[in-house]
Amino acid sequence: MTQTGNIARGPAGKRGSDLAAGPEPDLARVLRVLGSDTRLAILRRLAVGQDEPAVIARELDMPLPVVRRHLRALADVGVVRAETRGDVGVYSLVQPAVSLLSTSLVYGTSGGTTPINKKEDVIPVSVPRPPLGCTLCDNAGFVGEVLDDLGAALDEARIYHGQLQEMSSRILTAHEEERKRIARELHDDTAQAITSILVRLRLLERSAEGDEVLKNVEELRELTSGALDSVRRMAMDLRPASLDDLGLVPALQSYAEKFSQSVPIAVSLEVDGLGRRLPRDVELVLYRVFQEALTNISRHASAKTALVQLERKRNEVSLVIKDDGVGFDSGELSPTQGTGLGLFGMRERLTLVGGVVEVESKKGKGTKIVARVPLGKKLRTAR
Repeated sequence: MTQTGNIARGPAGKRGSDLAAGPEPDLARVLRVLGSDTRLAILRRLAVGQDEPAVIARELDMPLPVVRRHLRALADVGVVRAETRGDVGVYSLVQPAVSLLSTSLVYGTSGGTTPINKKEDVIPVSVPRPPLGCTLCDNAGFVGEVLDDLGAALDEARIYHGQLQEMSSRILTAHEEERKRIARELHDDTAQAITSILVRLRLLERSAEGDEVLKNVEELRELTSGALDSVRRMAMDLRPASLDDLGLVPALQSYAEKFSQSVPIAVSLEVDGLGRRLPRDVELVLYRVFQEALTNISRHASAKTALVQLERKRNEVSLVIKDDGVGFDSGELSPTQGTGLGLFGMRERLTLVGGVVEVESKKGKGTKIVARVPLGKKLRTAR
């Protein structure tokens, strides 16, 4: 058997198709169309000279409309050509497709004995079966080229994936550095200035004369005190000093306490196996996951309690956040649910330290988020 051509390798300016004139057929479409016992049976009839749809339908004991539909599908990908002979529409194989498909036409997808299922005559997409002509006939070069293309595409995808991870790492690092800078400025500059204003208002309150003046000074002092609390809270949310100075556990305890005071959700924290500090990048990532999870609970869960469990076992640390809220159907989860990037942001951060996150939830049964990070590996994010 002589190899006479190759199916097009794709739209990226590579080798064109010899199967048919005109636009290059898409390789995936060709293989999907040929992955059908019925269509291979029709091609076998064309190969032995039967070119009329009515005759093929009669010999295969199939309805004529079904045969015509399959012939059109084969023609759409350039395997067969539609022609007119007199007043009769006929079909013929396109050369050099005969070389590529001849083994399939003679032996069939299962040695020529595969029965045709008239109700489900197309092989399911989940079980792809290209024609044996790709593996049995003298066309090994074609298969090799396809595999080479797939290998090159996978290598390119791995390179892009690595570049995306590196870019994501740089973006998150810059993000954290900016949060740290703003938190420091809020704490050192803005909070100090407001504190000075508050002290002066207290002095003015002591020396104020007249009920109206005293009332206005008291209101200003209360507003200023509230503004100071807000600034300190924003600074802590952006980058808590306790995380850098004391570590993850004190930072979680402080945030959980303030969270329970601001929203009607009781947060309890259980810690096991954390006798010493974790790597700084791991602490930062787990703190952000914890922060995002509690924010989502307050916004979406309608929960009354939340349990946070932080545990270290050998070379892995896990963070579990469970609530007793309304829950949801996991299939309906939006990648951007919650603040920032939501669950996607959790996954992205954890990926950079080699970790993973799992979400379990059912309607009316609450939600459970589990973040796991292996320890002892080189971390990619920076402080």
